[in-house]
Amino acid sequence: MLSDMEERTRWVILVYQLPREPSRHRVAVWRKLKDLGALYLQDGVAALPEDAVTREQLEWLQLRIREAGGEATLWEARPGTVAEERELVGAFRDSREEAYRTIVAEAERVRRKAEMGGGALLEQLGKLEREFREERRRDYFRSPLRTEAAAALKAARWAVREATSGAVGRGARSGK
Repeated sequence: MLSDMEERTRWVILVYQLPREPSRHRVAVWRKLKDLGALYLQDGVAALPEDAVTREQLEWLQLRIREAGGEATLWEARPGTVAEERELVGAFRDSREEAYRTIVAEAERVRRKAEMGGGALLEQLGKLEREFREERRRDYFRSPLRTEAAAALKAARWAVREATSGAVGRGARSGK
């Protein structure tokens, strides 16, 4: 049986510093870390749970930072206590749950519009589905809201399909 410390999550920490100018390098790093779902522990210090993908992505980012004239170091770490780890995992879950809540609200809005006969919803639905896939990739600790967001998207998809097939059927019957 593994000890409590051995079962806990391992983290990859990127500590970096970039020159102020040109600012595009700092923006590119920030965007990449945001896309990965990294949590900033403080300015220039970002953390991700360690797995093959996050390690590879942060190693790649480390190289890009150095190529841009900055400094970057990767660290493997575990928080000192179980309570600190819970806090870190909680911060990751909170950020995903906020995004999932937004997806649920937008999916319900699309579903209601579709049920009322609103048009041009396929594009909005597609955008929401892409956002959901992106959030799922960043959801390292499987937020409970993930299932709710998936169900809301499924209901919206069904309503949009019904509205679209109904509009096609009505158009065919009226000779349009």
